[in-house]
Amino acid sequence: MGLFDRDYMRNGYPGVVGTTRPVWVLIIINVMIAITGAPPSWCLFSMPRYFRIYQLVTAGFVHADWGHLFFNMYGLYLFGSIVARRMKESHFLMLYFAGVLIGNLLYLAVNFGRIGCLVGASGAVCAMMMAAAMLEPERRFVMIFAPLSPIKISTLVVCYAALEMFLEIFHAQGSIAHLAHLGGFLAGYLYLKILFGEALAWDPLRRKKVRTATSYGFREPPPRNGANTTRVSPAELDALLDKVSREGINSLTPEEYARLRQARQEMRGEK
Repeated sequence: MGLFDRDYMRNGYPGVVGTTRPVWVLIIINVMIAITGAPPSWCLFSMPRYFRIYQLVTAGFVHADWGHLFFNMYGLYLFGSIVARRMKESHFLMLYFAGVLIGNLLYLAVNFGRIGCLVGASGAVCAMMMAAAMLEPERRFVMIFAPLSPIKISTLVVCYAALEMFLEIFHAQGSIAHLAHLGGFLAGYLYLKILFGEALAWDPLRRKKVRTATSYGFREPPPRNGANTTRVSPAELDALLDKVSREGINSLTPEEYARLRQARQEMRGEK
């Protein structure tokens, strides 16, 4: 078995264990519901007379129009593709539903009793955005018309969350449920903390940066003099990959991790 045949080294990123399949499944489900049409009872009504508990979930699969659907699905693809490669499919789906549920609950907690109806997967998309930032904070995105483009995803999340808080406080853009977006950010943060703990590459509430974390959330060996320049033999590579398979990528010593990276570069023809 070669280096890139292993799940945790797929696409060149250490620690990769998943695929983007659940992203496409969710996109197809949302599009099919938009085509067939969802019953009005699926919307999240804040009026007690029309509210049903299942609406906390079903509202996350209903969209106001095709533009609303497009931007949510594009966001799900953009950020969800990053996250899906880093966790099991079941964990990814739980993150999606956590974003929908907590986003809708936060909206409902503030607006219950008022006339209103909430739809959309924005809470789930914001959860994906937060998760992607916590896993790969140094990844950059080109933002159209943005003066600081390309921008790091961690910076993007902080700026977007601050904007959502500002718009909610001053009741701007009343047709947009900013609380659901903020609830999605909260869901993504809590879920990733529960799932990965201190191994995360970025934590917006952590004061000190963890030196053992790279932008991909795994330990980076410190630079050292006299690095081993000999090529990595197939037997050595197999031993390293077997250790990763048994104990995880963080079980490697700095020297072993450096050799694994060297093997990857050699297989790509970079060395």
